[in-house]
Amino acid sequence: MVDKKGNFSKRIYVDGIQDVFLAINEGVAFPPSSGDTVNITCDQHKFWDTFQISSPSAAKSKELNLAVKIYKERHKPLNELAQKLATSSGLTDSAKFKLINESYNVEMALIAAALGTHNDSPKAFYDNYFKHTALLYSSGLLKSFTLKTEEKYLESPDNLLSYKSLSPECFRLSEAYRAFIFDYVRSYKAFDTFYDMDSNSNPTILNPAKSEYLAAQSNIYIPLIRDWFMAKSLMFSFEAYQYKQVKPLYDDFLVSGTTPAYVDTIKVFYEMMSKLKPGLPAPQFTLKDTNGKLISLSDFKGKLVYIDFGGVYCGPCLRDIGDNAAKVHEKYKNKDIVFINICIDETGDDWKNKIKNLKFEGINLVAEGRGKHPICKDYNINGIPHYVLIDRDGNLANNNASMLQELVGNNENMLDIALGK
Repeated sequence: MVDKKGNFSKRIYVDGIQDVFLAINEGVAFPPSSGDTVNITCDQHKFWDTFQISSPSAAKSKELNLAVKIYKERHKPLNELAQKLATSSGLTDSAKFKLINESYNVEMALIAAALGTHNDSPKAFYDNYFKHTALLYSSGLLKSFTLKTEEKYLESPDNLLSYKSLSPECFRLSEAYRAFIFDYVRSYKAFDTFYDMDSNSNPTILNPAKSEYLAAQSNIYIPLIRDWFMAKSLMFSFEAYQYKQVKPLYDDFLVSGTTPAYVDTIKVFYEMMSKLKPGLPAPQFTLKDTNGKLISLSDFKGKLVYIDFGGVYCGPCLRDIGDNAAKVHEKYKNKDIVFINICIDETGDDWKNKIKNLKFEGINLVAEGRGKHPICKDYNINGIPHYVLIDRDGNLANNNASMLQELVGNNENMLDIALGK
């Protein structure tokens, strides 16, 4: 909390070196280490004109100020580049690589101007390399192109940095590296489905949680990094896949995990997720609709309830609703099911106007507080869109229910099964 004089103090748990994001109207990321003291001053109304950051350590102050400078000058262009790469279908692979490599060298020059060569502060160089390597990967270019820079920036530019090298130093220093290896390892799948040749059934979809969890055991040979990956994979999977797919993997990690900090972390996380186990009573809530009327979950006992946690500024939310909601509502209009949209990113008249203009069908409710409302904690909403299915008895059927796009078409889906079709 900020006191009457505008001062605040916050103690934050940091494991090693972590990137911390500070939001005061504007936002900025910086990398404190365990035991650091960081001093920040700013005027929230003139954020970038007044923002200053320092540490009692001169070396740390230099590192912090570089991180702030990089965030200020490169965060927006990098996001715009990622968006362009994702949406510009007319770009050739070579053109995409040129854009990524140019961005990489712009940031490399910025880092070198402040710090000199790689040996003076490897974290900034690692972050830059793996942020842009991640863009190569997401653009499908990683196997065909390699980031290039000048020797004045890196003493050995061709072999100092490589996404093919599993590095304890990179892991310790760089959040960008950790983010890359998590996506890189978990996304590799040799096969997506398998067929039972003795039956005429549809192909069975493999358990994605198990595939991602086991990827660590077959690809990561450093115990600390392997345990980190498996713990992170479990946390992701509990929030993305069916509980029954993830629970056996959690039980395995309690036995196979060798890093106490990660085992303890996943135990704490599981205590929270176990409250959302299918069959348990769904957390109750009462929220306002567009007319200001209070609507409670208990009002719909006896019906299936499909909840779409989303927002009117969330691109994926709007795409799923815009492309599929009308079809789903038409498909199930005579069925014993209620569709509820809960907005967590806007309030008041702005929310109502957006709902009206976007023509959201179903029951529209708002959770005041922009993600801080108790309902977000109760249902563990850390990202949107997020979908929940509640059965006729008011119990959780699936806390990671299918998206609307998975409910259209003629193939049997989770709603059909729940309705007894």
